[in-house]
Amino acid sequence: MSTIINNETIWYLVRSSGTVAYLFLAASTIWGLVISSRFLKEIVPGPLSLAMHNYLSWNAIGLTVLHAILLLFTGFMDYSIINLLVPFTGPYSPFWVGIGIIGLYLMILTTLTFYVRSRISYRAFHVIHYLTYAAFVMSLLHSWFAGTDTPALEMTYLVTGLLVLFLTVYRILEALSSRKKMLANDVLVEAN
Repeated sequence: MSTIINNETIWYLVRSSGTVAYLFLAASTIWGLVISSRFLKEIVPGPLSLAMHNYLSWNAIGLTVLHAILLLFTGFMDYSIINLLVPFTGPYSPFWVGIGIIGLYLMILTTLTFYVRSRISYRAFHVIHYLTYAAFVMSLLHSWFAGTDTPALEMTYLVTGLLVLFLTVYRILEALSSRKKMLANDVLVEAN
């Protein structure tokens, strides 16, 4: 058994769980932007869209937690539980790993808002949920600057980052356009 679960195997698990966690987070962020921009509103029922978003989010969190826990068992880095819970205290690239830890906390916070949505105001839910952008950017920066597989994944990071940026700009422009239409309709109603 010790030949299968050795230091090298754990190191590969650390790296792969981090990569797949990032991909789930990117997918969750992209999916959230797509469903909030109403791209798929006519095609995918709301409850299914929300369930998919939740599924992607929890997988990102679970794999990120696994990624961190596995660091305790690798001989390549000397992490303690404190290093994994307190940002900027780790032995390897403390700033970028610390950014990743904060990103995880924000992922957990924004995902938990789904379960208290009916108990908080619509505005509070959305304000908290905007932290998803920070969580994504922090995870992207953590992956890019602290990830040991960055040379192989640069294009993935670039494409997902640009896609999130594009969808965010699209969503903002869509909201501004809707607001202009509402204002124009209000002016027409008042004029009549």
